[in-house]
Amino acid sequence: MRLLKPLAHGPIARLWGALSLSAVGDQLHQMALVWLAVGLVGPDTGYVAAADTVALMTVALLAGAWVERWDQGSVMMAADLARAGLAAVPVLAALTGHLTLWTLVVPSVALSALAGLFDPALQASLPRLTADRSLLAATNALFDGTLRLARLVGPTLAGALATLMPPVALMGVNGLSFLASACAVFSVRSHLADPAGKAPMRAAAAVDSLAGRLLAGWRLVRREPPFTYLLWRSGLTGGLWTLTIWLALPLLVRQQGLAGFGLSGLSALALLFSAYGAGNLISNLVVGSLPPGGVLTRRPMALVVAGDVLVGGGFVVMALATFVPAPWTLPAIALSAAATATGGPVCQIPLTTLRQTRFSGGEIAAVFRLFLVLDCLGTLVAMTAAPTLLNLLPTPLVMAACGAVILGTALIFGRRADRHTMAGQTMVAG
Repeated sequence: MRLLKPLAHGPIARLWGALSLSAVGDQLHQMALVWLAVGLVGPDTGYVAAADTVALMTVALLAGAWVERWDQGSVMMAADLARAGLAAVPVLAALTGHLTLWTLVVPSVALSALAGLFDPALQASLPRLTADRSLLAATNALFDGTLRLARLVGPTLAGALATLMPPVALMGVNGLSFLASACAVFSVRSHLADPAGKAPMRAAAAVDSLAGRLLAGWRLVRREPPFTYLLWRSGLTGGLWTLTIWLALPLLVRQQGLAGFGLSGLSALALLFSAYGAGNLISNLVVGSLPPGGVLTRRPMALVVAGDVLVGGGFVVMALATFVPAPWTLPAIALSAAATATGGPVCQIPLTTLRQTRFSGGEIAAVFRLFLVLDCLGTLVAMTAAPTLLNLLPTPLVMAACGAVILGTALIFGRRADRHTMAGQTMVAG
């Protein structure tokens, strides 16, 4: 299978294995966090996610120059070690009887902030790890698959562990996964170094000020149509996706007391997330195995539009599934979640590959950071508005509205962008 070919390269295999483990740990942490927070403050959990987003966006902006100029392997190792320590804070608070919303939120915000260092460094490093440029799309799919795999394994593991330990203990498991990731990065650090000794950037992107770095990324995006559409689309869909999956869905499980297959509470939520992860993983395997020169490189925008249609339409179907009579409600939502999840890799793999083939060196980190900022802004707006929306409207209606907006945007604006690309400059990766 083409998707697995990059694993023949030792550094890629080691880093992928450790990041897969770390991604599972992230899922355990997020599930524990959202379940505990929803139990404490209900819809106001949206403010917790908003705080995480502000931290991620702030660090991605203010620390962007470090990612571009420092040794990226060192940045990734330092971020992992710091995150391992932070993940242990809620566990220690619980053991000493001081577990509160604050002891949950503050470490979570710090973890999100450190992701603003790690993620851009990883994105800029992947092309250096890939000796064969024809396998870059497969490598992106492989590393994108760490998240998809984690969305299957993480919730399944969380559901099993929830019967043996309190939810907060899952955060301690996450800390161990960060240590494994740090060790893997250390083992491949020589392969992450830029041959020129620093991350090369074109003059347009080699700037120091915050505004200058954003403008540099914007200029890079503007020179490669239709990246302008892809940029604001990232903010819109990212915010609505986070609202639906990480807030509305857990809230729905608590509000309706969804149960099935002998599962309830956090275990029932784990089933839904596992179903979503299964759809993610299957789609990742299919898209990552598409041959070079096929639709992945000839019509990347068509894939982005198709993925958004799957996600947006899937959210609407998930909302309708809540009206299926018990005891079939939970299975119906699980099936619709699996179908919805197939859209994620269909969007993200061509988008990531386009960024890494249309831009080079430090430009990749600059453009990735700009996309990250827009995604954070969208999530911030959505999660800040979420408590009001979920207090005023039924949760299924909010889910359906989010899906309808994503679906309508893809069908109207996405198809226009695809036609513009085909009529003008064809975007071919490689």
